[in-house]
Amino acid sequence: MRFRTLFRFLLILAVSADIADYAATQVGFERTSPLFERNPYIRLLMRWVNPYLASTIIFMITLALILASYGLLRSHLNKEPYSGSLRDVGAYLWRGNSFGSKDLLIFTSLTLYIIFTHMHLTGLYSWLRILRI
Repeated sequence: MRFRTLFRFLLILAVSADIADYAATQVGFERTSPLFERNPYIRLLMRWVNPYLASTIIFMITLALILASYGLLRSHLNKEPYSGSLRDVGAYLWRGNSFGSKDLLIFTSLTLYIIFTHMHLTGLYSWLRILRI
């Protein structure tokens, strides 16, 4: 498997989880009370704006972070060693002769995608449990 394929898969998974959680949140706000929202950032924004707008703002910020990180790294993923296999990337990291800022940014973005995916899938699951779907 190529590293950039894994990177793009995690990107698509993070975007999909974000969209699904946003949709479930909007439906949850319509069918139940917005007080069931677990995301602390949405709850904080709900002090000043209505719940639908708070959810939309957080959704847009999250989506912008995910897509901006990919936009910054898109050209770097087509260069060696990241255009190669996972084994090539592992060998590059193991040697560790020249680990630059782009390399750190790539793995920070991977971590960001994994955290966002987990966070949004957990939020989606909690809304599905509340809505009993």
